[in-house]
Amino acid sequence: MTDFTEANRQYFDKMATTYEEKFAQGVKVVAEQTAQHRLWISDRWTDTTTNLDEKVRMLEYACGPGVISMTLAPFLTEVIGIDVSDKMVEAFNRNAATLDISDKMVGHVADLLGDNVPDEFTKPPYVDMDIVAVSMALHHFEHPDVALQRLGQRVKSGGTIFIIDLVPQPGHAHAHGHSNGHGHGHDHGHNHDHEASKDEFGDAAHTIGTHGFSEESMKNLFQQAGFDVQFKYEAISEPLTLNMDGKSFSKSIFFARAQRA
Repeated sequence: MTDFTEANRQYFDKMATTYEEKFAQGVKVVAEQTAQHRLWISDRWTDTTTNLDEKVRMLEYACGPGVISMTLAPFLTEVIGIDVSDKMVEAFNRNAATLDISDKMVGHVADLLGDNVPDEFTKPPYVDMDIVAVSMALHHFEHPDVALQRLGQRVKSGGTIFIIDLVPQPGHAHAHGHSNGHGHGHDHGHNHDHEASKDEFGDAAHTIGTHGFSEESMKNLFQQAGFDVQFKYEAISEPLTLNMDGKSFSKSIFFARAQRA
């Protein structure tokens, strides 16, 4: 686990008990928009498959308390949540138990983006997914291009990768979605942008690697990861209201998806 990932782990461990309450408006918007976009995200669900015995499986990475997993679980056979934060995984599994779906929605602690992924997470049931989802977390990844490439390897042929994240705003650096030759994407202007980030995100500023992803950058990131079929990107009109260190501000988000051939 890199220092950057460890910083995220520590921050979200502290946030786990208050996350859903503190970001209640954002959680509500993300859940509602995910439900509305379900058939936009994928055509593989338990209520759309022609074979009643066909399994439909999703991995939510950086799952947090499981907002996406809880929303989509009724239409899935199996939901696996993975996060580097022990406390977030506890919240994920607690929410599954509250909804009485622990039989098909289970969270685990692991870093799937590091160089030493535990062997158990390199084989079933953590591979051959119909859907991999990353919600409001890609901007916390140190190298988004590497992240999508590694997560993309867990998606079966015809499967979907699905991202919810921040739309770039003027004055902030954003990902350009191309490699620098060493397997890591550029984040031009990141250091220059640090003070602006600190003003908005407060204690979370040191956990943010990228300040949003344009349609072009997401398309490039997906293509690099081997997802070059049915790319879609949609900015959501309703903003998220975030409350950080006593300050309130709004952020626009997008939904993006693409399929592996």
